[in-house]
Amino acid sequence: MRLSAIDIKKQEFKKTMRGYDVSEVEAYLDTVGNTVENLFREIEMLKEQAAKLNEEKEELTSEINVYRENEKTFQKAIVKSQDMAEDILDNAKKRAELIIKEAEILSSKTKVQAQEEFLNLRQELEDLKNKNEAVIDDIKNYLAEKLNSIEEYQRNRKIFKLENNIAAMEHVKESEPHREEMPSNTFGLNLGSLNMGLDDQSSK
Repeated sequence: MRLSAIDIKKQEFKKTMRGYDVSEVEAYLDTVGNTVENLFREIEMLKEQAAKLNEEKEELTSEINVYRENEKTFQKAIVKSQDMAEDILDNAKKRAELIIKEAEILSSKTKVQAQEEFLNLRQELEDLKNKNEAVIDDIKNYLAEKLNSIEEYQRNRKIFKLENNIAAMEHVKESEPHREEMPSNTFGLNLGSLNMGLDDQSSK
């Protein structure tokens, strides 16, 4: 049978000629009942805190999943930009080869003109290459900043939750009334049933 704080306080015993002092027994039961009641309150508070932490965990997990999806998008963007850059370079090389061949075929063009076109084309290729590298570097830097922000955010959330838990435990200790020192079991009472009730309640 599970015992509540009210059950303990209202427990009555048969009186005998050589029984225990009634007032002392009642005082003892009141003390035990108050202790059990305080324990039940602490258990309920801990359950509420556990539920709240679980909700925060689910929210954080959802946010992390969003960041991971963004990370995948950035990675795809980098791959796509690299592919585009390779295509641009390939096309530019083909164009350069074609211009060189045309320069060799067309006798009307002078060697100086051909060299100028070649140099201009080579400069254009170099500019395209530099722009492509700059775009890739910008994307990588942006992705690195986002990943650092995620790690910093996770660290701050852990520290924040730890501080809240410590503050909550300190609040519970400060708000809990001073427990009266329970008298020694000098009366020889069998408290097995009371302990069983407390164990059952704590296991919920």
